[in-house]
Amino acid sequence: MPGPLQRPSLTSLAADAVLQLITDRGLKVGDPIPVAAELAMTLGVSRTVVREALAELAGQGIIRTQQGSPSVITLPGSQQLERMVRLRFAIQGGSVTAAQELRESIEVAAARLAADRATEDHVGELRSCLAALRAAQGVDELHEADLRFHRAVVEASGNDLMAITIDAMTPLLDELLVRVWHGWLDSGLQKEDLVEAHAEILDRIEHGDGEGAARAMLSNLQQGRRGLGAS
Repeated sequence: MPGPLQRPSLTSLAADAVLQLITDRGLKVGDPIPVAAELAMTLGVSRTVVREALAELAGQGIIRTQQGSPSVITLPGSQQLERMVRLRFAIQGGSVTAAQELRESIEVAAARLAADRATEDHVGELRSCLAALRAAQGVDELHEADLRFHRAVVEASGNDLMAITIDAMTPLLDELLVRVWHGWLDSGLQKEDLVEAHAEILDRIEHGDGEGAARAMLSNLQQGRRGLGAS
C-alpha cells in the first residue's frame, strides 16, 4: 500500500509562489524581486515564512540576497547541481559507473549535435584542444587536455543543459578519469591511439557528420573504459 501523503511545508509553497511570480512578471537575471513585506502581503503569509522561502531559493542559486537591498534573480548553474549530486552520493551512496554512463550518454549526443551546430570558433577551440593533447606529457597534462577537449565538444553542441550537467559531474568523476589515463599508459597502451580517437571526433564534427561524430565519441569513451579496467 502507498505510504501517507506528505504535505509540502508553507515555506516550500511560498518558495514555489515566488518562482511563479518571477515567471508571471517576466523577470530576468539581475532583476530585483519584491521586498519581503510586499511578498508577504501578496502571498498572504508572514514575513518569517517569506524570509525562509527566500533563504531556500538563495540556497538553490535562484536568487541572491543582499543586506539592506532587494534580493535579485540569479541563474542556477553547475555548482548547485554538483552540490546536490555530491550530497546524494555522500548520504545514499552511488555508483560511479552510473555517473560515468550518464556522462557517456550526454557526450555522445553532444558530439552528434556539435557536427550540426559547431561554429568556426568552436572548431578552432577543438583544434587548439587537440594540439594541447598531442603536446601533453604526463598524466596530469593529458588529463587536463582531455577534459578541455570533451568540454569543448559539449560547448559546441549548443545545449546549455548538457554543459551544466557535464560540469556538475566532472568533479565527481575526476579521480576516475585520472585512473583511466594511468591505467592506459601503465598497461603499455599508446597515448597516440587516444589522441587519434580525439582527432577522429574533430574530423567528423568538421565534416558535419553527426552519426560519425557520435560513433567516434563512443569509441573514445570505450577506450577510457579499457584504461579503467587496466588500472
